[in-house]
Amino acid sequence: MSSGSNATPTNDAITTTPVFTVVPKPASGPLSAEELVALNEEIAAMARAGLPLDQGLTALAREMGTGRLKKVTEQIAADLHAGHTLPQALDRQQGVVPNYYSALLTAGIRSGKLGEVLATLTLYARSIADFRSMILGALLYPMMVTLLGLGLLAFVSYSVLPGYAKVFEEMRFKLPLTTQVLLFVGTHPFAFFVVPPVTLLITFLATRFWLRRNAAGRMIWARFVNAIPVVGTLIRSARLAAFTDLLGILVDQSVPLPDALKLATEASTDTLIAEGGKHVVLELRQGVPLGTSLHRQHLVPELVVFMIGFGERQGTLGAALKQLAQMYRRQADVRAAFLRTILPPFLIILLAGSLVGMFVFGVMGPMFALLEALGGMGF
Repeated sequence: MSSGSNATPTNDAITTTPVFTVVPKPASGPLSAEELVALNEEIAAMARAGLPLDQGLTALAREMGTGRLKKVTEQIAADLHAGHTLPQALDRQQGVVPNYYSALLTAGIRSGKLGEVLATLTLYARSIADFRSMILGALLYPMMVTLLGLGLLAFVSYSVLPGYAKVFEEMRFKLPLTTQVLLFVGTHPFAFFVVPPVTLLITFLATRFWLRRNAAGRMIWARFVNAIPVVGTLIRSARLAAFTDLLGILVDQSVPLPDALKLATEASTDTLIAEGGKHVVLELRQGVPLGTSLHRQHLVPELVVFMIGFGERQGTLGAALKQLAQMYRRQADVRAAFLRTILPPFLIILLAGSLVGMFVFGVMGPMFALLEALGGMGF
């Protein structure tokens, strides 16, 4: 889909004659980024073809399998059948479709640039989906290497060392301390390989649940996540890129700045921005410049504050926000590449060194000691 397309739907694509219809059962939970892309492309396809959205979405829903996207498509088509406009139909999907979606479509319809807005929304939703995949992919390999190392340690301690212990016991030789420690770990696998990770996981989930019950706790949790080396900065950069990108899109579509900031902060997965943005919106409605308010609330880095303030003064706020989004997107890419390329080899070297040391001191050491003792006894 070309981002320069200005195709707009006909009146029938926005509203339809009210008719009696059965409203489908509401969908549960917000749409994922991938589902939002699919929904947006459905609407864009109907708009480009100038087809009535209610009929087109109904036909598309019939071809879909069971799932949340099917329910949402059916509900939007039913609301259009009932005489609602497209933005109104999307507003009725609160909690499922992001709030900024209907606001942008309203701006696109009023400006006659619905096709361009739909194309921009598709690019934005795809970038969010790509960011999430990038973060998960960057974290997956190091986690697999760590689990592999623990598995090898458990195997050696549980399967190999007991045989050594039996031989030493029969020969009435004392095992070296390193071997005794590894043997003790291997004979108590539940205590060493199950209890600690389960305890850490339960503590982690309980702490997260307790902190997320109120705004102050959610902000503490967000600061903790951001403080995690490498991973925290990757997540922070990705969230800042998404926030500034969406805010820039809203500003470019002439959405009033307080409303644009409210929508962008509500859509952000960064709790610091989502919670602190409420105070910034209030100050914007009182006439305080955006850059000044962001500086007071300490929501974003100083560079963001500077570029937003400069953009406000020069009348190029949308362009400044896009530049910020590109910059943080590049930072996220660099950090993700580090996690994928540098951290796994480092973990592998660390793991290999640990296993070699364990093998030499815990397995081969007792073997040499036994051979030396047997040689001294004249065997």
